[in-house]
Amino acid sequence: MSLQKTLPMEKLIVPAVSQTYPTLGKSYKHAGHEIEYSPRLVRTGKDYHASKAGITGGERMSTAAEELAIQLGLERAGQDPRTAGVFDDLFARNEPRIYMWQWTETGLRVPKGRDPRKYETNGQGEKYWVRELLIGSDTVGEILVPEGHGRVVVEWDEVSGLPRATEDIAFPHKPYTTHFWFNVNPGKDRVSGYQDVAVGRGGGWLRDEDARCLVVDASFARSDALSDGGFRPVRGSLVDIRN
Repeated sequence: MSLQKTLPMEKLIVPAVSQTYPTLGKSYKHAGHEIEYSPRLVRTGKDYHASKAGITGGERMSTAAEELAIQLGLERAGQDPRTAGVFDDLFARNEPRIYMWQWTETGLRVPKGRDPRKYETNGQGEKYWVRELLIGSDTVGEILVPEGHGRVVVEWDEVSGLPRATEDIAFPHKPYTTHFWFNVNPGKDRVSGYQDVAVGRGGGWLRDEDARCLVVDASFARSDALSDGGFRPVRGSLVDIRN
């Protein structure tokens, strides 16, 4: 399953970044690296596991952090990422005109022995859940995941590609562009046997027809088959996330 014969790949320099979770005693970083990525998604109509198994041609799925690097690169250049061509498939602006759901290599897992509904709160009363961060099938550490329910992402963890903080902000919510959904108590993934969710991406009109927004969604099991599901092919090694 390769786009190389039909579409050129674009280059992206993913910057070196770090993130600290003081209450967990955890910190993570990865070095800067270069990847090539497709401006279009490949629709598979399959779950994460089957979609990944079908990839050929030296390509792989993008990670949530790589998708975020694309988005933040646009934002830092002064462009609204919701209008960018690289996200057209999420907004049904390409043929076929369907709102695609995008799998990434990133996932979240409920730690063994932990009540998935148990959360921590900070000094402002905001809720956070401890989750293991997955890249492919590998656990790379523990992070804190903020509340979902379609809340607006106001701060990012660039190592994981997940929101660092969310807020319930009424529309319009300029300069913010992205909403977050998170299933705190998922069923067991049929392949891994753990309470895993994929970290995927989508897009839609959440409050009125002129208010299209990006969505980061950690609700679906990796073994859920979605007819509009797909992924972004990239070339380049997976970055090594270190403590």
